[in-house]
Amino acid sequence: MVTKKNYWIYLTFILLIIGACKKGASNKGTGNNDPGIEKPVEVAYSPNTTVYGSNKYVTFKVGDVNSPIILASPHDGTITPSTMPLRDHKDAVTVRDTYLTGLTEEIADALYAKTGLRPHVIINDVARSRMEPNRSLAEAYHKSEAANALWREYHTFLKGARDMVQKNVGKGLFLDMHGHGHTKKRVEVGYTVSIANLNATDAVLNTVPTTSSIYHLAKTSSYTFSQLIRGDFAFGTMLQDEGVNAVPSKQDPRPNNDDYFNGGYCTSTYGSRNGGEVSAIQLETPNDGFRMSAAERKVSGGRMADAIIKYMKKHYGLYSNIK
Repeated sequence: MVTKKNYWIYLTFILLIIGACKKGASNKGTGNNDPGIEKPVEVAYSPNTTVYGSNKYVTFKVGDVNSPIILASPHDGTITPSTMPLRDHKDAVTVRDTYLTGLTEEIADALYAKTGLRPHVIINDVARSRMEPNRSLAEAYHKSEAANALWREYHTFLKGARDMVQKNVGKGLFLDMHGHGHTKKRVEVGYTVSIANLNATDAVLNTVPTTSSIYHLAKTSSYTFSQLIRGDFAFGTMLQDEGVNAVPSKQDPRPNNDDYFNGGYCTSTYGSRNGGEVSAIQLETPNDGFRMSAAERKVSGGRMADAIIKYMKKHYGLYSNIK
């Protein structure tokens, strides 16, 4: 016979078991092939709102519901929380991409002004010396769970933006914004294609679209892969057409032996290399003359926005109403 007292003891025991199971269950694995990315709770982000992570360290400026563009600025943060010790591992890169958030926002504002659609924008305001969003969690070399938690929040926002684009538009483009201090003052356009393949012939380049963060575009385009990388309508070529030097492009087709970043963790993870309909490009921008003053950022942002619009019109059939 179950007495009232025994009933409550039994119920408490069951609830404790359920709670323990939930706590111990893994919620990792999003299809991004990184066990560090926890599967986020499905959130219906409201268009044209701003969503913050803990302490407002990371920000998701949710764009229009029909926007196909995602922009991110991971390395321009300056906040150094006391809960996040210095990343002092010998392989940890900590340099700041100065004024990249300002440039990213100029691009976003120009896109909105020219298309009427606000892009999705994700920003990290914590210094790279404390939290590294553009590496796998295993290679971020964080020294606190607080940094790990912030990393997960940033990636939850990125995944949320990508999922919104795929659900509402069906295809889109993620542009991961960075800065470099290399000798040549040009934008380095990264598709996660190896430098060796970029330096090879078109015939060789045409055999490696599966290695690229724009693999979905390569599968659906009528252009060969080499044309998408350095042909008349490659993104780098369209930047050049707007007065922005870029590699690879028709005008500057190969990095050769020059310093060049071909795309990092976020570009690989949230592009279409591993599936999906959102492709990704990493844009490494020069410093002096391009983004170090407000005036430079406004001009550069406007030119890059024009190239993005033309790229989307040509390859995605979007923004067809924009002249």
